[in-house]
Amino acid sequence: MTAVFKLTEYHRQPLSRATKSLLLVLAVTCLLAYAAGRVHGDEGTRQALGLEFLLSSDPLVSPQPTNSFMPPAQHLAPANRFEGLLTLVPGSGSSQIEILTDTFGIAADDSLRLKELPPYSFRFVMDGAEIIPLKREPQITSHPNWEIIAEPGIAWDVPGDSGWSRAALPFTLKEKNENCLHNGLMTFLYKEKGEITRVAWQVTSETCLYVKVNLWGVTNARFEPGSVPSATNVIEAYRTEIANRLPVKPISKLRADYPGLEPTAFHPPGIDDASVYGFVINGVNYRSECFTRFGPYPFCDVLGLPSYSLAKSVFAGVGYFIMTNRWPEFATIPVDELIPECDLEDRRWKDVTPAHLLNMTTGNYESTVFNADEDAVSMVTFFEAETHAGKVQFSCKAWPHKSEPGTQWAYHTTDTYLLGVAMNRYLKKKLGPQSDIYDDIVYPQVFKQLGLSPVSRWTHRTYDDVAQPFTGFGLVFHQDDILQIALAINTESELSKHLAGADFAAAMFRSDNPRQTGLDPNRLAYSNGFWGVDVSGLIDCPKETWIPFFSGYGGIVVAMFPNGSIYYYFTDSNKHGFRTAAAEANKALNYCKE
Repeated sequence: MTAVFKLTEYHRQPLSRATKSLLLVLAVTCLLAYAAGRVHGDEGTRQALGLEFLLSSDPLVSPQPTNSFMPPAQHLAPANRFEGLLTLVPGSGSSQIEILTDTFGIAADDSLRLKELPPYSFRFVMDGAEIIPLKREPQITSHPNWEIIAEPGIAWDVPGDSGWSRAALPFTLKEKNENCLHNGLMTFLYKEKGEITRVAWQVTSETCLYVKVNLWGVTNARFEPGSVPSATNVIEAYRTEIANRLPVKPISKLRADYPGLEPTAFHPPGIDDASVYGFVINGVNYRSECFTRFGPYPFCDVLGLPSYSLAKSVFAGVGYFIMTNRWPEFATIPVDELIPECDLEDRRWKDVTPAHLLNMTTGNYESTVFNADEDAVSMVTFFEAETHAGKVQFSCKAWPHKSEPGTQWAYHTTDTYLLGVAMNRYLKKKLGPQSDIYDDIVYPQVFKQLGLSPVSRWTHRTYDDVAQPFTGFGLVFHQDDILQIALAINTESELSKHLAGADFAAAMFRSDNPRQTGLDPNRLAYSNGFWGVDVSGLIDCPKETWIPFFSGYGGIVVAMFPNGSIYYYFTDSNKHGFRTAAAEANKALNYCKE
């Protein structure tokens, strides 16, 4: 990380279920002499996942090249329909784990059973060769560590498979109570009357700074064929989802379409730890492949990506703009009136408002050193808490009162959590006790209107009856989802008109409203849940040129340039920055406003 964009991690999240090893295990664990970079599988040593293997009892000795999960050149349309319920049989088969990074000892904790898949039982419908799960949101399971997301896959026939058809399905494992995502593939052969082979599966990529593992195995399965009453609606919705996506070209095509642009300028810092990156210009997504350690992820369009603190912008910030445009008074109501748990004896919250929570200028903090409070060992209490009571009590009491609200910035995910609580409490007063800031404001008025994928219908919540949204992290996206949001915010769209106001203009760094920063030497600032950086020196512009961007823990950036282009990357390199990309984007469409 260099020059203007030397950014440290904005959301340093202490990890759950690791308290006992938090102070003891603070190093990367590399086992089995495995190279941790993204590599491609060796076709010469590839183990065929053919009919003979899937009907045998042989173990899967290693992860396979990802092209093993895609149709070969010589394939046919599937002769067998795949419509009904697929269930993986718990405790059957075998599984393996190869630990590459385990900073907090999570993967090494046998009680968390990381190498075992969580319960998997999903109903699917079929549209041509495409296999579509009815449920596309993260599913809570009984597994001690994993929740799971099913995504659409594909089926095909190969001559010589004795009447069997083959299916390949992508899936994502999500860490319980956290935002890490690990992406996997499974394959099996089936017949439409219910016969099915064993399922071979593997997980060989992730967006997760502190746990990087290869998982693989085989498991028995059941296929219960049957018509699905909602099949037509599911198919139509999926067709609409596909049609709504931005056109995609390989990022290598940038040079041909825009002579003078160098695709390598858009490499993210820590590219060896990238999940995906790209540059959107004139409505086209110039995208890298989706990387795994065994070849490109074959279902890149539905690769699961964590929001982490992108949620502070697209959930907390956007939700706040909608709330205050409709109810302006909400911005100035004292927090201790909206959240009785914060009505403490020392009255530290009496002059703090939702506007202060959004800007992280509550005056309640331990240290003004950037990320010092966020990195504090005590924050484990907040992140480990699975109930709203645990999270809200910590958020209200953790930080002492040190200065007048609005005068000092200190980065706190707890502030954003309290903002979500305040928005929910106020919304319930206005619209009724069943109202919810995500279900009734952010999702229907933003994400649904933009036609995002079904995975965006979900947000992480506390595991109790309150089901309070995390607000500051915990969303899941496909890359097209976050690009649609960024484009709508960054252009003259219906959404940006809906959000228009002084607070939104400040968030997009289009006004002179006060900005909060602990990083002045880098011309970096924070405003209303959004980050911004002045790149005027980088592009030789005579006046300040601010680039608003979303940023997430571990190495996630979505930058919105004034010329309407978008640069993005999802990595787990723990590096943030886009210096060369900002300069290259300016070459394409000059955004210096002289």
